[in-house]
Amino acid sequence: MIQLTISDNAAEQRMDRFLIKWLPQASKGFLMKMLRKKRIKLDGHRASPRDYLQKGQVLTFYFSEETYRQFRGQPAAPGEPSLPDSLKALMQPPLYEDDHLIAVNKPVGLLTQPDHTGTPSLADLAGTLPHSGTFHPAPANRLDRNTSGIVLIPKDYPTQKQIAAAIRSHLIRKSYWAIVAGKITRGAKLHSRLTKNPRANIVQEETDGQREAWLRYQPLCSGDAASLIAIELGSGRSHQIRVQLAGIGHPIIGDPKYGSRSHNREWAALYGLHHQLLHAHRYTIPELNIDVVAPPPERFCAVAKHLRLALPRI
Repeated sequence: MIQLTISDNAAEQRMDRFLIKWLPQASKGFLMKMLRKKRIKLDGHRASPRDYLQKGQVLTFYFSEETYRQFRGQPAAPGEPSLPDSLKALMQPPLYEDDHLIAVNKPVGLLTQPDHTGTPSLADLAGTLPHSGTFHPAPANRLDRNTSGIVLIPKDYPTQKQIAAAIRSHLIRKSYWAIVAGKITRGAKLHSRLTKNPRANIVQEETDGQREAWLRYQPLCSGDAASLIAIELGSGRSHQIRVQLAGIGHPIIGDPKYGSRSHNREWAALYGLHHQLLHAHRYTIPELNIDVVAPPPERFCAVAKHLRLALPRI
């Protein structure tokens, strides 16, 4: 939440015109939507684009500081990635695109779907694609906010239905890379039951958990302090990879929820790292001839290099 007190210079301006000048990196359509959804308020109340601002009034923006800085055109804080302001920016370079589908490499920090904060999401960016009728392009799969990697965006309803059916029927292969604490020399399969506390947004392994979850992992490169592993995800439960790896004593480096606080402080000091090093590397749907690979982000590669973990060639 950001608050701004209207000064002499801002007074007597119409709301919509002021917002466009104050947040030049945000589109007018998005700003008007934030007013309608009460993510931007004036003196604690819903505001109209045609309201005139008065000195001493307070504008409240229900955005994260990162998003606010982005819309102001200010650089990201140290250790934070800059976020794209359009779907086109995510396609540089493109992972995959044809007449029916786009595959993007989602960066750390970008929500896949909107949440209660009104922070821009990949779904918002997808909504800017040309479309017809009642169909609106939207992500077909979901990644945690601070997990990078492949997200598929169907351009039409038949493609959306085909991908959704493949996901439901487990006809997909989802492969991740992660840098985890400790030395791993052999692969294994993890199988457990998970329960999510939606209020705290925390997932726990429990013998009578609500959801069955399994994955396989294999070391790609190991050192004494950390290992680079490949993960084949069998089920797509919320926070699954992070919880299950932490459960065997190899939490993902930088994970603020399931990792080691003392180790995370060390990673933050050494590398400016404030998120888990988990990347959705490959997404394959054989029946639809979809096979997409995404390179990991710069910070992932930089930490791997510092730890002397060699990334496989893509």
